[in-house]
Amino acid sequence: MDAIDTDSATGSGRDPGAPRATPHLLVVGATGALLPAVRTLTARGDTVTAMARTAADLWDLERSTHGAARPLARDFEAPGLREALARAAHDTPFTGALLYCPRASPATVRTLAGAVPPGRPVVLVLTSEHAAPDGEAGHEESVEAESIEGDAGEGDAASWSPALLPAGARPTPGCRLLVLGWRPRPEGSRWHTAGEISEAALRVLDAGPPPRDAVLGRVRPWRTRPSA
Repeated sequence: MDAIDTDSATGSGRDPGAPRATPHLLVVGATGALLPAVRTLTARGDTVTAMARTAADLWDLERSTHGAARPLARDFEAPGLREALARAAHDTPFTGALLYCPRASPATVRTLAGAVPPGRPVVLVLTSEHAAPDGEAGHEESVEAESIEGDAGEGDAASWSPALLPAGARPTPGCRLLVLGWRPRPEGSRWHTAGEISEAALRVLDAGPPPRDAVLGRVRPWRTRPSA
């Protein structure tokens, strides 16, 4: 895959040739792994519908962003999700979405992604389990993947691509996949922080067309995956 070009980013679905309207992003996982992304989006002037289960955390987020993060507290699997999303986007339709909901059912993920109009960027963040090799743990695929990593050169060792995922992993046409790997270290691999995940998710969201998938860190060799 081609490298992500942030200099030509469309910025949360913005059209550079059109008058600037305030982007309205749906962020699921807004008080956890994608909390730093919410803060970045609101700091740059975007409006965010922040979805999570814990109302108290969302209210704190709303206050700290001076209302730019609009709370949507609900269980993903509770009835009425489609209607709740429609109400949230009634006055200002969503211009993009960041979705981190590893425990949600495929039908729920499709509903979340489908709340964004076609042609607008949707990023689905997937855990490393989606990159698990078939068969023996030492099996290595030879397909290269675009890798996002903070340290220069660490992404060069990726030998797996989201293109290997089954078609059902992509909930809507054009949805961008970000698969979370890990960061290798001499003292042992570690998982990425919320800040690192959010930064990568925003890079994938803001990358200009055509849509691109990405891997954060490494997902090979599988034996180097952190144990906890």
